[in-house]
Order: sequence, then C-alpha cells, then structure tokens
Amino acid sequence: MKNVWEVWPAILSPAACDAVIEKAEQYPVQSATVGFDEAQRDDHAYRSSTIRWLDPDIEAELVKTLMRYVHASNRTNFGVDIVAPFDLQYTEYHGTAHGKYDWHHDVWLESPRPYARKLSFVVQLSEPEDYEGGAFEFFGLQQPGATFAPRGSMLIFPSFLQHRVLPVTKGIRRSLVSWVEGPRWR
Repeated sequence: MKNVWEVWPAILSPAACDAVIEKAEQYPVQSATVGFDEAQRDDHAYRSSTIRWLDPDIEAELVKTLMRYVHASNRTNFGVDIVAPFDLQYTEYHGTAHGKYDWHHDVWLESPRPYARKLSFVVQLSEPEDYEGGAFEFFGLQQPGATFAPRGSMLIFPSFLQHRVLPVTKGIRRSLVSWVEGPRWR
C-alpha cells in the first residue's frame, strides 16, 4: 500500500453537497445502531447520530461520481478487488446530543455473505464552521485533520482500519458514508 488513507479535497461543490443533503432528507430518518443483522443494538454511549439510507440505484449519478475517486485511490494506493458500494449512509452528528461514534472498524468478520467491505469512504457535507468537535480520527495513525475538514472533501481508507468520530459539541456535522465491497478477503 502506498498510502494508508487518502483525502481528495473538494470533490463535491457546495451546491452538490446541498443536493446530497436535500436528497437524503427524502429518505426516512433513524437512530444509528451498532453491530450487524440480528446483533444490531442501540448504544448511545458508543454511537450517537441519526442516519438515512440512500438507495445507490436511485442515486446512480452520485455513486458514479464518488466511484471515480475510489477507483483512482484503489489504483494508486490500495490495490484491492472491489466492485461497488452496497449502501450509502447519510449521517448527522448533533451537538445537542453530543453526536459521536467511538472506536470501530467497518468490517463484519463473521459475515456469511460471499463479499466483504474492502474500502470505506466519508464525504464531508458540512462547512467546518457549521459545528465544533466531531473530528475524524484513526487509531495509531497519522490523522487526516485539516486536509479532510473542507466541505466536499472525501476520505478513502481500508475498511479494517479502526477509526472514530469525536463528540460534536455544537452545531451539526453532516457526512455521506459508504463501504465499497468486493469478493471476500483471501
């Protein structure tokens, strides 16, 4: 691997970020959970945010735009066997709820599925001045910090890396998250 993670600055314009937020608001809102399938549970001490699941088939143009960057990063940094994202998750971390997501990784190690999450990405939809706190961090690695803060920026990384979002203390941090899947690791 050339880089452990990569940031693409301002891949979406402010108008495109607004459009994603508007599209997301058409989908049902729910409280974020922890875990997979039957083991999913609410744990607001561990993860506090609201999410909306966007349909990647309906949002095909957005997926196409995002995947151009994922494929470029994969070609130069990661070199894993990927196909496409299965889900698009719009997330809001509210300062009034101290929105956060503690240390976790995005892989499901005991999955019975024939595919696995290989690369994760996060697109910053908020202006840095829209909220306080809410920094994205990796465990034991250099942090993306200010390079990932600008609105419209995209962070791409292997799904097995541990990461977290620190509590938002004021305002709302909005992001779009997805996991690009491929055949199971071998």
